[in-house]
Amino acid sequence: MKKSKASIDYCHAVSDADKDIICKKVFLSSETGLVLLDSKCCVDRWNPWFTKYCGIDINEVVGKKLLEIFPVLEKSSIERAVNASINNGMSSIISQTLNRNPFPLKHSSGQFLEQQIIVKPITLENHEHFCLIQITDVTAAVNREKQLVEQAKTTRAFSRKLAREKERAQITLAAIADAVITTDKVGAILSMNPVAEILTGVFEDEALGKNVDQVFKLINEETQEPILCPVTQCLDRKDVVVNDVNHMLQGVETLFSITDSVAPIFDEDENMLGTILVFRDVSQSRALSAELNWQALHDPLTGLANRRKFEAEMKKLLIKARSDDLKHHLLYLDLDQFKVVNDTCGHDAGDELLKQITDILDKKTRKTDLLARLGGDEFGLLLESCDAEHALVIANNLRQAVEDFRFGWQTQSFKIGVSIGITEITGTESKDSEILSAADAACYVAKESGRNRVHFHQINSSASAVHQKEMQWISRLQAALDNDNFELYLQRIQDAETLSVASNHYEILLRMIGEDGEIIPPGAFLPAAERFNLIGSIDRWVIENVFKKIKNIKKSEENTDNLTLSINLSGVSMGDTELLDRICQLLSESSFPAENFCFEITETAAIANLKHAQVFLTTLRSKGCKIALDDFGSGLSSFAYLKSLPVDVIKIDGYFVKDIADDDVDKVFVESINKMSQVMGLTTVAEFVENESILKVLTEIGVNYAQGFGIHKPCPFDEAIIIK
Repeated sequence: MKKSKASIDYCHAVSDADKDIICKKVFLSSETGLVLLDSKCCVDRWNPWFTKYCGIDINEVVGKKLLEIFPVLEKSSIERAVNASINNGMSSIISQTLNRNPFPLKHSSGQFLEQQIIVKPITLENHEHFCLIQITDVTAAVNREKQLVEQAKTTRAFSRKLAREKERAQITLAAIADAVITTDKVGAILSMNPVAEILTGVFEDEALGKNVDQVFKLINEETQEPILCPVTQCLDRKDVVVNDVNHMLQGVETLFSITDSVAPIFDEDENMLGTILVFRDVSQSRALSAELNWQALHDPLTGLANRRKFEAEMKKLLIKARSDDLKHHLLYLDLDQFKVVNDTCGHDAGDELLKQITDILDKKTRKTDLLARLGGDEFGLLLESCDAEHALVIANNLRQAVEDFRFGWQTQSFKIGVSIGITEITGTESKDSEILSAADAACYVAKESGRNRVHFHQINSSASAVHQKEMQWISRLQAALDNDNFELYLQRIQDAETLSVASNHYEILLRMIGEDGEIIPPGAFLPAAERFNLIGSIDRWVIENVFKKIKNIKKSEENTDNLTLSINLSGVSMGDTELLDRICQLLSESSFPAENFCFEITETAAIANLKHAQVFLTTLRSKGCKIALDDFGSGLSSFAYLKSLPVDVIKIDGYFVKDIADDDVDKVFVESINKMSQVMGLTTVAEFVENESILKVLTEIGVNYAQGFGIHKPCPFDEAIIIK
């Protein structure tokens, strides 16, 4: 870019020493790693950021070959990019997804940095060739404040360097990915690098001498109100100013979400020379963050509010009911015959049914109502400022709309119903959970009365109906336990690297045998077993019968080679020391080694029973068993608990997997969970793998195992493994 004569004269007004300080400041203070190589691929220098994360002092390696310092880079994308830069003058960008052999850089926690690398050729006026490598940490935000404070402390040492150092720093300034603007002590612009020109939409020769707030114009991302230029704040405070949220830069035609930081520059006598402003376009990451926040409060399948958001709004309505005279109501909806569709046609059909039902329900609600998916085939509806008469009308309209609907899947057609419980939010409830429990109880009465009907909660009558329903379930489950009316099923967990060869790894599943011999899926009876404290007895039945089965397996058959069986445990069992002792006894008596068994517990159950889970799972692992954490990823704090649990396998929540071929956000979730798990040395299993397109994406990501209807439909134990 050609500069005007006036601009050049202005630049000469600043001393070479001052420019030297500024340029070296930029090199040493960059929030990315910078490595400068000479024409022989030897290290000339690198910046403090790089030293921090590689753990090697620059003075120990100056003049050494890059591959001599980092042998892991041999035949890597980085080596090829460096050779192309030095030999052919080519620039390269290496994303973290393609960078199989990155620099061995680590956080203080020991976690490796995910890196995006830019390699650029540099030629000095004396035709001397260099190569600049820029490494950006894309795993976490860099602590700008510490870097900039360190920059301010070390500024006085920069004046001792000579003109050649200034030339290299200026070239580096033009090459780095961050936008950089330097000012004098009154805020007039001294320099802008190319990235700053692109983001502001102003060329450097046009901006020189202007006050920085004429070029760097900020607004609040939420309020759209103007924001005071941070350079002004830095000049007033004579201290570092850092911002990571809410700042948007007004370019000529575009708004950019940015993070920005400003640091003062002092000479050796502590006189303020000016400031250095560093900012970065984070529009994409901030948009992703907003999307993740939305995902945290919404059901990914239907787009409705999820249980967390529903309960938060229910609490607000309860508080409101205590302070006003308006009527508010809650509807609890449970679909009839949903499990028939899900178990007959698979998860894809069940998901499509839920989407279509959501559209039907949404069209029958008011704009002020909140419709949410509470889990499985259960929905909730909050009716604000709605009396009992209108609540009943709305409920019957919803019931009729669902009754009139016919769901078609391939050649089959299904009639769906919905049972609805209604309760008033009176404001007299001691806590919000009482409201949901009352509506849930009313819904059970509706189901018990013949399904596909509406029941209004009444304290006396509904209590007895719910109690009767509970007694029936307790009786059925206890009878099934006493008479062995359960059957073990298996579903294959397939090694993603050897898809052509069926893996000999299965998850143990459970089916209940009804009075007429019908097979009852687990979704129908396991929630009831958990509710009535029978889940521990079911765990014990499964474990006892698994060991009975394997005792009779023909060991001579090839299908016993490398056999691995995954057994599910409930959170309740984590505190059962007698069950733990029994498992240890069965393991010691079994002819199959403990390495053949993997015990699974859901993430939610493990966290809820963390102390007991640590003892229980650690004991099993000490025997040689593997431990799997099931339904992983349902909470954003999931990884925080992994250090406390003896886990070998991560089973990624199927809700993130099933739409991975079409949803980029779900793909980011799965990819992040897989990468973190691999770094921690854990094996990953993706659930709900329903088709080839999902399996292809998972294979590209590098997930170790896949499980779902697209891999293997559950079948009786004896059909999968030969028994004597």
